[in-house]
Amino acid sequence: MAAGARRVIPYHRLTESLALLPHAPGVYQMLDADGQILYIGKAISLRNRVRSYFQERAALGPRKEAMVARVVDVRTIVVQNEVEALILEAQLIQRHQPPYNVRLRDDKRYPYLKVTNEHFPRIVYTRTILDDGARYFGPYTNSDALRELIDLLRSVFPIRTCREPIDGQRKRPCLQYHIKRCLAPCVGYQTEADYDAIVADVVLFLEGRQEALLTRMEQEMHAASARMQYEAAARLRDRIASVQRVTQKQHVIWPTQIDLDLIALARAQGQACVQVFLVRAGKLFAQEHFLLDGVSDHTDAEIYAEFFPQFYQGGRLPKEILVAALPTDARLLEQWLSQRKQQRVRVLVPQRGERKRYLNLVQQNAEHNLKNFLSHQEAQESASATSLAELAAALDLPGPPRRIECYDISNIQGTNPVASMVVFQDARPKKSEYRRFAIHYERGPNDFAMMAETLRRRLRYLRPDDASEIVAPARRERFHQRPDLLLIDGGKGQLHAVVEVLKELDLWGIPVAGLAKEHEWLFVPDRSEPIVLPPNSAGLHCVMRIRDEAHRFAITFHRKRRAKAMTSSALDEIEGIGPERRKRLLKAFGSLKAIAQAQVGEIAAIKGMNETVAARVYAALRKKGDHSE
Repeated sequence: MAAGARRVIPYHRLTESLALLPHAPGVYQMLDADGQILYIGKAISLRNRVRSYFQERAALGPRKEAMVARVVDVRTIVVQNEVEALILEAQLIQRHQPPYNVRLRDDKRYPYLKVTNEHFPRIVYTRTILDDGARYFGPYTNSDALRELIDLLRSVFPIRTCREPIDGQRKRPCLQYHIKRCLAPCVGYQTEADYDAIVADVVLFLEGRQEALLTRMEQEMHAASARMQYEAAARLRDRIASVQRVTQKQHVIWPTQIDLDLIALARAQGQACVQVFLVRAGKLFAQEHFLLDGVSDHTDAEIYAEFFPQFYQGGRLPKEILVAALPTDARLLEQWLSQRKQQRVRVLVPQRGERKRYLNLVQQNAEHNLKNFLSHQEAQESASATSLAELAAALDLPGPPRRIECYDISNIQGTNPVASMVVFQDARPKKSEYRRFAIHYERGPNDFAMMAETLRRRLRYLRPDDASEIVAPARRERFHQRPDLLLIDGGKGQLHAVVEVLKELDLWGIPVAGLAKEHEWLFVPDRSEPIVLPPNSAGLHCVMRIRDEAHRFAITFHRKRRAKAMTSSALDEIEGIGPERRKRLLKAFGSLKAIAQAQVGEIAAIKGMNETVAARVYAALRKKGDHSE
């Protein structure tokens, strides 16, 4: 926008929203004409902050100028104070991923370790933080590493993995007890106090306080030995050895038993990487790096300010956080962190000495990781461009197909049929736009009819004259973009079915191709001979990868539907078993197989059951099991 130009409010609803903004702290969300959230921010005074975006000569960078030009409405949420606004802002950014906010790249995929808030807590893998009283540790950038950590914890600490309620009703322990992975609190072999002590040890381990953990376990081991409880002492001895094996690789980098985090930022080519070193009790406990989106027109201080609330939602907080630049709203961040820790937390910029030296080391790691990412991104973009160009040439497309949608059908002899839709943007999966379809066609196995139904349900929301527009506003989020290429898993039959749907909906302008598995040949309309790409073709590898992803997605959904149908039908056939009893049985035993292995008394003990109905369940499921064998 030219200097001195007047900013024009583009929509009357926005004028009304700006006029009604309250003088109160809270969070605001800026929306475009499609209802998409463009930006989420917090403010001490919502009225003053939001209206400042639309004043003449407001000091906005080019990126925010472009954003403001798209805003047609503003939604606000009033809260009690600044700290509540800070927390709510971070939660909403994580949930909605607005394009103009600084946010953790692919943040929805970052996993956390959760210690559940229930009687006899469990250790679970999760990607969602809830306000449920549980303890969360993370985020972790490597999901495989987190799963390995959870396996390690379960091997060292006998924590239950089942969801079965611990109510004293179970008569015998499961396999986890016999392989020494659980001490069977479900049958009364372990008290809740003893179990909670082990959970406390897990939390100490996750917080990086292994020295305190080892000291306490050694004391408990000697006490158990003195009481001649040799089996308990041996278990503690083995647990101590396991913890020592894990912690012996940690490096001492601080001369004192200090807890602090060192955070540094590297920027290049419009990208940013934040490196975090977590020091616990003077040892380097963990290190993670996070790539950020939406950093254009943001200073380092602003990036730190938006990173902190997104990162510090789980895990143990340190006493000090060292950064290269003091975040904006540093006082507010310290207040929030101190409230969470219930102890003062300081955010500092070291100027000299050991702290400055170690922060420089963290900075070097951030620069190295960003350089690696940019190199990988450049190579990936080059390979994607090559594969899409080859595909466009082979299929005679007007240009490289940036958005490819691929469809696959999965069923067994027509039962529980499903379809998958996967989306690849610039040859990379866009999983947020994947869709699954439960097929309504019920007249036996007919992949052609099922494929036609799927495409009809997807494409009917596009206008014939301009397929980028949406007919039904409710589908705006799901089907709002026109594909550059429809890729069908199948040969001429499936392709013909899709072509008929395109003609029916007057959408013939959308390119379509079928990929036959037998020879990996491509088929296109109005051409009898297949298109055969060379085996080493980047374009062929691209469509095969997309097809395989659609197949995986369809198979996964089909297995879930089939398993649910099998469970439901087996119980529904039994007289006296309705939806509520079925739900309680599955919740108590966990699976149909476990119910089939239970005794009549165990089934009858479930709330709402009686001996008569339990006997029917026992007989029916045992009979079905014998027949299947």
